[in-house]
Parts: sequence; C-alpha cells; structure tokens
Amino acid sequence: MDKIFAEIVTRSEVRSGMLEIAVSDAAGQCHTVCLNSSATATLIEILGELSKLHPQTPDCLTKTPDRYAVGRGKYEPFVLLRFEDEPAYGLTAEQAADLGEALLEEAEAVRATRYPMRQ
Repeated sequence: MDKIFAEIVTRSEVRSGMLEIAVSDAAGQCHTVCLNSSATATLIEILGELSKLHPQTPDCLTKTPDRYAVGRGKYEPFVLLRFEDEPAYGLTAEQAADLGEALLEEAEAVRATRYPMRQ
C-alpha cells in the first residue's frame, strides 16, 4: 500500500452517497479518496479524537493566533511583530517591507482561491 502525505484538501463533495475528498501533496500531485457512509462515520470519529489534541502538538499543521501586534522599537530601529504572548520578532525596516509585500501577495492569492467549504 502506498502512502501519500497530504498538505492541503483541494476539493470535497458528496456524490452518489459517497464522500469524495481530493488532497494535494507537497509536490502538487492530487489524489482523491472516496468514502462510503460507514467509512465517513469512522473518519469523523477519528478526527474527533484528533481534534482533542493540544493545539501546539506537532500534529497541528497551522497555528492561527487569536491576537497579534505590530509596533516599533523604542531604543533600536526595528519593526516589532508579536503573536499571542510570545516574545516579539524584531525586523529591520527592509525586512518588514518585504514581509508586508509577501503578505499582500499571499492574501490576494488566498482570496482568489476557492477552498472547499468545511462542515
């Protein structure tokens, strides 16, 4: 049996009583899994157990902060970026400008991408 390491769910839909989930790996190759209602129920049970894990375990793919802050250094020429209650990152003005541009580009790409609706 071959294993794939999915990075993102690219599509999901119910068709003829079957759940179809398309995933993409790091190389961009797409794979589709079709599950009947029994297999779907089992998967829901497994994912329910997985969701009980502490969010900062290595099994968590993406951290999403509840809070962030941006400021400037009082004694050093840094733009400060802080997530949650973690120590702030100090960026030079050039690094902060590059980060800002990259964030805007990715935000536009995310807006343009149609992700499957999560239930």
